[in-house]
Amino acid sequence: MPNGELKKILIIRLSSIGDIILTTPVIRLLRKRFPEAHIDYLTKSRFAGLLRHDPQIDRLIEFPETGTLKNLFQIRHFLREQNYNVIIDLHKNFRSLILSVRQNTKFTGRLRKYGWPRFNLVKFGRDIYCSVQPVLQRYIDVAAPLQIIDDGAGTELFLAQEDHSGFQHKSGLGQETRNPIIALAPGAGYFSKRWPLENYQKIAAEIIKNGKTCLVLGGPEDRRLGETIKKAAPEIIDLTGKLSLRQSAAALKTATRLITNDTGLMHMAEAVKTPVTAIFGSTVRQLGFYPFLPQSRVFENLQLSCRPCSHVGRPNCPQGHFLCMKSTKPQAVSESLK
Repeated sequence: MPNGELKKILIIRLSSIGDIILTTPVIRLLRKRFPEAHIDYLTKSRFAGLLRHDPQIDRLIEFPETGTLKNLFQIRHFLREQNYNVIIDLHKNFRSLILSVRQNTKFTGRLRKYGWPRFNLVKFGRDIYCSVQPVLQRYIDVAAPLQIIDDGAGTELFLAQEDHSGFQHKSGLGQETRNPIIALAPGAGYFSKRWPLENYQKIAAEIIKNGKTCLVLGGPEDRRLGETIKKAAPEIIDLTGKLSLRQSAAALKTATRLITNDTGLMHMAEAVKTPVTAIFGSTVRQLGFYPFLPQSRVFENLQLSCRPCSHVGRPNCPQGHFLCMKSTKPQAVSESLK
């Protein structure tokens, strides 16, 4: 398609934190390739803040968090009126398909989800992936027919001064803080992706003992985890449920490193160029959600044949031993910080 014909682009990714962050290279590469094009991004209202100050996006279109079928078709009608030349569907679920079909586009790209290789790996332990391809690269491949070229710069988030000042106000940490800051992210959507809480307590106590500042980050659903970790030492700063998404990103940008489960905050940290120490349990590298910064490190038990037991996580360990997480000891993680 000649550049002159490409005037309006729509990117669709409705959720969630990690996935939306992993789409940011596509935004940047499309802007580089088509500097004069109008680029819109459609996502759920809950996650729109992640992209609020991205200068490469001309307009954020928000899908209601509890959107009805009526909302879905209203937004579809609105999109049709915009006359997009290109739609990049980086979600490929029922809603994104409804929103993107029968639009008058010259090109519509959809995410390939690798369902069959993933099914074989999770259900039968057979790895038939041709290669380990990060989700970040899978998103870029959707728009590859538009002749975009990966620049290797990874993900990114654009923060405002108000995000930094909001974090400083809520944490009590000023710009003059000299102690290295280590952040912890003990939460995850499912049990099988959570390193045992007592291990985070031990790590937090060790961080304080070594004269560093320890932050605990997470959403409102992680408050109990933050309160429990804080019992390890009164100096621990528990910010679970207290920061917005953007303020959490500001906290991570201030930190020297994040210790985390396989969760959205892991991707957020790398987007602000803070390396992570990630503990992987039921999920594995082949599924694509893996740290990419060279300074990042992953702890995982590579000897277990029962990994992965799920591609998103499980409410319990199907084998009953939970060795994928329990075999990673706090002492090993502490040593890696040194």
